[in-house]
Amino acid sequence: MTAAAPGRVLDAVAFTGNGLVVVAGVAFTYYAARNYALDRLEAHRDFWGYLTYVGIALALFGGCGVAEVVGVGGRIVVACRDLALLFGIVFVSFSLREVYYASALAPGPGERAVSLPTLRAIEFGFVVVIAVEWVAVVFVGGGATTGILRGCVAIAFAAYGVVFSERLEGLAHGTAVDTLRRHLVFVLVAATGVAVVDVLALGLPGAAADSARYVFVVLLAGFVVPPTIRLQQSVAGVT
Repeated sequence: MTAAAPGRVLDAVAFTGNGLVVVAGVAFTYYAARNYALDRLEAHRDFWGYLTYVGIALALFGGCGVAEVVGVGGRIVVACRDLALLFGIVFVSFSLREVYYASALAPGPGERAVSLPTLRAIEFGFVVVIAVEWVAVVFVGGGATTGILRGCVAIAFAAYGVVFSERLEGLAHGTAVDTLRRHLVFVLVAATGVAVVDVLALGLPGAAADSARYVFVVLLAGFVVPPTIRLQQSVAGVT
């Protein structure tokens, strides 16, 4: 019996991992959107909205990954994949920020150094920068500089989200929002891991970089499942 070529094994792992991300992302999107539609608490609407965007971004990331494996799309697909991953990281961080500012631990509107609307406007500016970077990659092509920049942006937004998550440690443990927050941190770490490996790939052998990347892709798919279940339970609780 002939052993499978290493390249084919990696392709199989990549196809499976990205396919799982698509399925998990679609399910996550569905239940986040259902929570958005059913939850009548105004303070939670932005939170559910950001989670819906997270699911869409992850599903697009996985879909582009599958397309890349089967050889469809070329540079545009790779650029879309990277953009979707960054937006997934960004929206997870924004959702954690929303949880913090909707909690009792957040300072009052008059005590904040930067108001929430101003903070959202600043964040939107960074999102525009990411979109511009994507356009540049599509028309000019990626390189070491854009790869490093993308990795730095991913790490910065991940740290931003983790900071807000850590501030929420004082909340009652075991609540629905607390459980969901903890699951989202794992999603954030796995997604950032994919972005960081893409940067490290600039100095690693191709097979080693691909193997490390696909490990994080599979982890990402697995880490999306628990918050999806929690979102499903939340929907069941309000219907």
